Amino acid sequence: MIKSMVYYGNTSIGEVEVWPKGDTNLGAAAWAREIRVDRLSPPSERCLPLAVMHTVAVGARCLDMESRPPKAADEPPPPLVAMHAACLRDNKTAVVPLGEEELHLVAMTSGRNLTNHACFWGYKVPFGLYNSCLTMLNLRCLGIVFDLDETLIVANTTRSFEDRIDSLQRKLSNETDPQRMNGMLAEIKRYQDDRSILKQYIEGDQVYDDGKMYKVQPEIVPPLSDNHQSLTRPVIRLQEKNIILTRINPLIRDTSVLVRLRPAWEDLRSYLIARGRKRFEVYVCTMAERDYALEMWRLLDPDSRLINSVQLSDRMVCVKSGLKKSLLNVFHDGSCHPGMALVIDDRLKVWDEKDQSRVHVVPAFTPYYAPQAEANCSIPVLCVARNVACNVRGGFFKDFDEGLLPRITSVLYEDEIQDISSAPDVGNYLISEDENVAVVNGNRDSLAFDGMADAEVERRMKEASGSGSVLNPTMANMVMPVVPSQSFVPSSVAPFAPPLGMMPLSNNQVPPPALSQPVVQPVVLDPLQASPGREEGEVPESELDPDTRRRLLILQHGQDTRDPTPPLPAVPPAQVSVPPVQSHGNWFPIEDGIGMNSNNLNMGSAGFPSESDTMHYDKKQPPQPSYFHGGDNNPVSSGRFSYQSQRFPSQVGDSNGMFNTPSDPY
Repeated sequence: MIKSMVYYGNTSIGEVEVWPKGDTNLGAAAWAREIRVDRLSPPSERCLPLAVMHTVAVGARCLDMESRPPKAADEPPPPLVAMHAACLRDNKTAVVPLGEEELHLVAMTSGRNLTNHACFWGYKVPFGLYNSCLTMLNLRCLGIVFDLDETLIVANTTRSFEDRIDSLQRKLSNETDPQRMNGMLAEIKRYQDDRSILKQYIEGDQVYDDGKMYKVQPEIVPPLSDNHQSLTRPVIRLQEKNIILTRINPLIRDTSVLVRLRPAWEDLRSYLIARGRKRFEVYVCTMAERDYALEMWRLLDPDSRLINSVQLSDRMVCVKSGLKKSLLNVFHDGSCHPGMALVIDDRLKVWDEKDQSRVHVVPAFTPYYAPQAEANCSIPVLCVARNVACNVRGGFFKDFDEGLLPRITSVLYEDEIQDISSAPDVGNYLISEDENVAVVNGNRDSLAFDGMADAEVERRMKEASGSGSVLNPTMANMVMPVVPSQSFVPSSVAPFAPPLGMMPLSNNQVPPPALSQPVVQPVVLDPLQASPGREEGEVPESELDPDTRRRLLILQHGQDTRDPTPPLPAVPPAQVSVPPVQSHGNWFPIEDGIGMNSNNLNMGSAGFPSESDTMHYDKKQPPQPSYFHGGDNNPVSSGRFSYQSQRFPSQVGDSNGMFNTPSDPY
C-alpha cells in the first residue's frame, strides 16, 4: 500500500491509500504518488461503468483506492467524496491520462457503510477504448469485420484473366479424363466471356451484352481527407449479372477491373442498416493493395452507409502480405474491443490464433470454377452470415443483460473480481465448424459442382489423403481459452476434403470411407518466393494459396509465373437458421429508437463541472496499443472466462423462409 494525493486538474481534492492489483508495481509508477484526474467520462444511461470495464478490461484492474479516514469527527469531507458521489450518481468514471493509456477510477460502494468515504477500483485501458465501448454497449452495437476477395467479391484484370486461361489450357493439354476436360473447358469459357466484357470496357468505355448496350457512367469518389482530391471513375454496372466494371486509376486503362459481387450481399447489407438502427460498426481487413481495396468497398457500399467517408481511412485495414490479420490491428485506435467483434472471412488461418474463435468462415466465392455452388444452396452464403450476425448479437446482449448486469449491481468494493460472472465474448456464440458439418451431412440437397464429377471428387480426396499431412488431434481441435468447448477446422482443409455428405454420388458408386482426421492441402514451396527469414507473426509464403498470391499482384502488372491448380469448391457452411434469442427484461422495446440523452447531468454542489455526453479526443494513437495491462491478466489468453460455447440448435432453412432474418429482439 502507498499513500497518495488526488488532484482534479491542479486542485488537491483528497489523500488516499492505494493498493496494487495484479502485477502492478505502484512503487515504480510515478503517477501513483500524485493521481491527477483530468476529466470525468461521459455519463451512461444504461450500462454501469463497472459492467463496461468487466466486458473490455477485466484483466486491466490495477489498483484499489480509498480515501484516508478523517483525523477528527467534525472534519469536513474532502472534495474527493463529492467526486465519488457524482460518479456513482451519473454513472461516470474519473479519468487519469497516462500517455497512450488512461486510468479510469470506477466509483464503488463499500459494505462498511462509512460516512464521508470514497473508494474506487482503477483500470488501465488504451486511450479512447472505454468511451467507444460505452457508446456501443449503450446502443447495443457490436463490431463486424469483413474480408474482401473471395469473401464478398472476385475481381480480375485482363492479365489475371489471361494467366488463368493459359494455366487451364496447359492442364487441358495433358488431361485425358473426359469429365475433367469438360469441366476445364466450361471454366475456360466463363473466363473468356468475362475477359471479352472487360476488353470492350477498356477499349470503348461501353459493353454490349445480351443485346443491350451499356455505357460508362461517371461516379464521383469523395476525398478521404483534406489532403486528397475527389476522383471521377467510369463505371458500368451489369445488375442482372452482379458484375461491375471500374478503373482503379481513371487515367490508366490497364487498371480496369471486372468485379463479380457475391449473391445476397444486399441482404446482408440491408440488415446492417435496416430502419436506421446501427446494429454493427463495420470494418474491413484485407491483404489487398489499399487503392484497390478502397474502390472495391466503394462498389459494395456506394452510399457510404456502412462506413462513412470520414471513418473509411481508419476502418480500411490493409495487411502486409505474409502477416497475420489481427483484431488488435483493426482496432488500433481503441474504437472497439476484440471480444465485441465478429469476423466474416473465407479463411481462418490468416487470422491471429486468439481471434479465430470470432471468425465466421464462409466458403470461398468461386464464380468461375463452381458457378452453381451458390445457386444450389438452400440459403445463400451471405444470408447465413446475416443470420449468424443477428444471433451472435442477440446472444451477446442477452447474456450481458441477464447474466452480467444483475450481478454487477451488487458488487461491493471489498469483493474480488473472481466473484463476478464472466463477460460475454462474440466467440461464445458462433457455431463450431464440426456442428456445421453435422447439419450439412444431414441435408439431402447435396451440392453438384459444375465441372466436377463424382469420380473427380473421390480422386482428389484420395490424393489429399495420400499426400497431405494429417493434423495432430490437438491442433485439429484447437481450443481458444475463452471458448473451451469450441473447435475449428482450418479453412485450408475445406477446399481439398469437403464433408462426404456434400458429395453427389452416382447410383453405382460406393461412398468413400469417412476420413478420421481433417486433411491438409499439400503445400508446394515456391523457390521464387521463399525467403530465409520472416518477421514475427508472418505467414509463410507456402501457406498462401495461389489465388491469394494472384490477388496481391492485381494492378502491379507483373507476370505471375505460377501455375496453380484450382481448388475444389469449398463447401458452404451449414445452411443454418439459428433460432432467435428471446429477450427478457430488455432495456427498451424491440423497435424503440436508441440514442444518448443529450442533457448534461449536473453534479449538484460537488463543485465538479458537468461533462458533455459526447466527448471528443485526439485520435493520434500508436498503431497497436495493448488492450490489457500485463500479459498474465489478458482475459483472452488467460482463460479466465467461464462461459462455455453457447451453440444454438441448427435448423436447415426451407424455401419458404430462406431469406428471412431471425427476429432481432435487440
